[in-house]
Amino acid sequence: MSNLLFFFKKKRKNNFSKFICRNKSKTLINRIGVLGIILFLHTLIIQYVEPINFSDALWLSLTSITTVGYGDYSATTFIGRAATILLIYVCGIWLLAQLAGDLIDYRTNKRERMIKGLWRWKNMSDYILIINTPLIGGDRYLIRLVEQLKRTPEMSSKPIRIATHAYPNGLPDELRQLGVVHNHVDTGSTIHLEELDVLDAQYIIVLCQDENDARSDSLTLDMLDRIAQKNTVAFIVAECILDENRERFLRLQADAVIRPIRSYPELIVRTLSAPGTERILENLFTHDGASTQRFDIDINDITWQDIACKIISAGIGTPLGFISHTGEVITNPSHNQAVSAKALLIMVSEKQSITNNTLANILQ
Repeated sequence: MSNLLFFFKKKRKNNFSKFICRNKSKTLINRIGVLGIILFLHTLIIQYVEPINFSDALWLSLTSITTVGYGDYSATTFIGRAATILLIYVCGIWLLAQLAGDLIDYRTNKRERMIKGLWRWKNMSDYILIINTPLIGGDRYLIRLVEQLKRTPEMSSKPIRIATHAYPNGLPDELRQLGVVHNHVDTGSTIHLEELDVLDAQYIIVLCQDENDARSDSLTLDMLDRIAQKNTVAFIVAECILDENRERFLRLQADAVIRPIRSYPELIVRTLSAPGTERILENLFTHDGASTQRFDIDINDITWQDIACKIISAGIGTPLGFISHTGEVITNPSHNQAVSAKALLIMVSEKQSITNNTLANILQ
């Protein structure tokens, strides 16, 4: 019921704002047209009754209506003066003042609609669309996510757009300063995908609203279903709380499905820039599948390639680095580097049960 009330309130407000904006736009166009007719008519009359040519008559009309009045030309005949008074002083100057006021109102209304997410952003192509805002720490997370996107070379120039109902009065200043725009829509059930132009997006990120509530997966599934109906070619990343829902997300054309890890927004960026790496990165944060483990064993002057070959050949896992005797953590060392260490860091499958003694015997 609350979503329904939100929808009708938002729709009524948005429609009213659109109506005002459309009317202002039409009024501006109409008044510009009338002003042009007045100027043209006055120019013709002056050219006909005064001893000046068309260009000078037009110059007189323009300087008169803008109240500049250089004095180099002026109406001297009765008809010329009457036309100037009626068309320029009575109608033209008043109309020009109204036009200036309407233009200010239109720009103010347009700016307000942009800030509040009610503007229809057009001509945005190959942009990044972020749907939803995390319930907890959403501002900080979005800022870090956008900053990471801006630092990624292949995405640094992409426009970024956020679809959310979390910011009715506008995005936080930090996000706006990063060049982000947003659409104020109810992403729970009544989102109008037409307003988001998903067919023009290159990347779509569907965040779960509450990472502590598994019911958020249902909202994400509904969103993916509606996006799939649009037949978009965008690369879609969706956050999933329950692992059993992953396959359902993938069937709805999600290209990558990841867990919501709010402390590491870089996970989404890596998913977009290097698809497939997200599964490895996810395992670094959990004990599901494979996880990074530390094995405390004493190693003296063994090349890294020998260590790696023995560990991989034994089916233990994938060595990632080591900890030197001074406590320095070394990752991805050179293949011919002589290693002296007090511990090894290895990506090990959850099915493996490896002890320090087992590993020490393998490396002998």
